[in-house]
Amino acid sequence: MIRDWINRQIFALGRHVAPRLGPAAVRGLGRAAYFGARLDHTHLETYRHNLRIVLGREPDETLLRAGIASWVRTYVEVLALPAWSRDEVLDRVVTVGERHFRGAMAGPGAVVALPHLGNWDLAGAWACLSGFPVTTVAENLGPREFAAFSAIRGRLGMEVVAHDDPGALGELVGAVRRGRLVCLLSDRDLAGTGLPVRFADRIVTMPSGPALVARRTGATLLAAAGRYTDDGMVLEISAPISARPGRAGLIAMTQDIADFFLDQVRRAPADWHMLQPFFDPGAVGRRGTAATAARPAGDG
Repeated sequence: MIRDWINRQIFALGRHVAPRLGPAAVRGLGRAAYFGARLDHTHLETYRHNLRIVLGREPDETLLRAGIASWVRTYVEVLALPAWSRDEVLDRVVTVGERHFRGAMAGPGAVVALPHLGNWDLAGAWACLSGFPVTTVAENLGPREFAAFSAIRGRLGMEVVAHDDPGALGELVGAVRRGRLVCLLSDRDLAGTGLPVRFADRIVTMPSGPALVARRTGATLLAAAGRYTDDGMVLEISAPISARPGRAGLIAMTQDIADFFLDQVRRAPADWHMLQPFFDPGAVGRRGTAATAARPAGDG
């Protein structure tokens, strides 16, 4: 398709241009992107809807502008990351709760669930350069696009599995057993087979992967999220999430992840890059609504 060809050209050009862009240029791109989003408005209205539910109020134009600017910043940084030096990457990340992460990696290994908050690729690069090689899953948008994004992450030290790979679960389990850190974006249920959890008083589905991989391998389950500062990012890491048995246990573990995510999104709503539908408009419920979906079962 012509659109796919154009996207590939922009992506190819961006890899050369992005490392040369200063903060002022990135801010200018953010303003232009907001103007474009207002013209198309589909993604902007979806973003507005998601923020309205999470915050319990109508997001104002200042927040929406900041959100689109944050999304652009992330896109530019992802393209620029391979050109950054080790010190540039490490100096941009300040951690909170790093002891939980290091303790897990010194023991049974770690599975880290992340939302689309801040720059998750920068978080992965920080982990790789800190001596913890990352295995992750990425959305497969097509062979060429997946190859291009995998190449960028590969240069950063990450190992990438396609989200629609039928052997993905086995590869993630194997990665933990090889001593790799498994990091999974976990606030979007791409496969449509996720577990029901409560998020801002709505029932949504979130992937079972982090809880499932942690439980099958004995690795420590953690959640983590990034939020931008003027010149870098704070990466906050949760305390370990306890493993619990059965399908009800998977839901409870995933609910703990969702609770951490919600707290982090509310702290930095402009950095939540959720421009896709997230909430089912009819799924307003109580905490017990998710629990009723649990039934005694195995890992499936």
